[in-house]
Amino acid sequence: MCKRLPAALLAVCLVLPLAACSSREIPSSSAPSSSSSASSAASEPEAPATVQIDGQAFYPILLSQQLLDSLDSGEGTLPGERSEAVSQIKSLLADGGELEFVSHSQSRPEVLDLFDSHLETLVATLYDFCGISQEPVLDELTRYLLEALPTLPETMRQDVYAVYKSRMIAAGIDGTLLRDGESLGLYYMAQTDPDWAQYPFPNPESPNEVDDTAIDRSCGVMSMNMVASSYLHRELDPTWLIDYVLDNGYRITASGVDDTFMAVAAQLFGLEEPELYYRDQVDWDYIREQVADGAMAIVHETPGSANFTPAQHYMVLADYAELDGTGYFLVSDPYQSRARYWQWGTAAMGDPGLGEEGVIYATPALMAESASAVILFQGDRDAWPLACSSTQPVELG
Repeated sequence: MCKRLPAALLAVCLVLPLAACSSREIPSSSAPSSSSSASSAASEPEAPATVQIDGQAFYPILLSQQLLDSLDSGEGTLPGERSEAVSQIKSLLADGGELEFVSHSQSRPEVLDLFDSHLETLVATLYDFCGISQEPVLDELTRYLLEALPTLPETMRQDVYAVYKSRMIAAGIDGTLLRDGESLGLYYMAQTDPDWAQYPFPNPESPNEVDDTAIDRSCGVMSMNMVASSYLHRELDPTWLIDYVLDNGYRITASGVDDTFMAVAAQLFGLEEPELYYRDQVDWDYIREQVADGAMAIVHETPGSANFTPAQHYMVLADYAELDGTGYFLVSDPYQSRARYWQWGTAAMGDPGLGEEGVIYATPALMAESASAVILFQGDRDAWPLACSSTQPVELG
């Protein structure tokens, strides 16, 4: 469906030889014999061997035979199961900086010990870099590899990350993990989420907003955060953007931020400057075509017949789909309350069945009824080129 941080975020490419290793063999790294040394000295040194992963050449992670012999493999926690070992690995990898191997929603208490689909993809990716031919399992060897991941050279971590994210995008699971452990397949953040609903978001200039928190006025911030997370393929922390708004004077009355702030935020995250269209300028056919091709948009809704809001509200157009001859935007509403939708269950609005109350279907006509502005972010949010950053293999053990 849909899935997608700052320009500083680089692709990641890690590779291990795909040699078959009798269950887990590795390429030999022994020195050449004396007889071969003389002949090789007269020729150019051979370039380090690479392996093909998803059609791209990467340098491998080489595991010593001694290391392989010392670690058990094949028995442990399987995907979909829970264990304290999973909790320990997720906690270790959750603070990974700009290379997000474990996201915020993977670390929530409800799923911290769950071997989820994201972690399964990461394990399979590491296996390919190391030339390990077994199904993903959190055994002793796999725990060693995951624990070693933060210690690898930066370029190798970038290589692993590039493949990891590319595979999640291709599988349609890149994005937020729901509280039941299922992957939503898109990046969703709600101002009503208890993880940050009470985070301070005051407006000292307005007597009615001096005690505001995220749940009150952060729809614009949350919408921008969802868009940036989608393009950067990382769950950005919305409290960071809230602090930026407060620290730099962008907080305004009623809607929290205004339409022009989205261009400021886009620059912050290294995204292209969005196109801003006010009510009479919006070509909804154009918006629909762009979103259907992978772009995203933020819609500024005002009170009106669509009844999306009693005041002002920002929502994200995350995708577009045709169902039984009717076209719908997949809308990420940062305020989770379907009670406001008069058209719920009609031909104009419905449930996409993703298990997230804040993600809905709405027709372009319904979105247009009370929209005061549309901020369009160009480019395919799923674009993620694979490229190798390393210049040589990495040895472990």
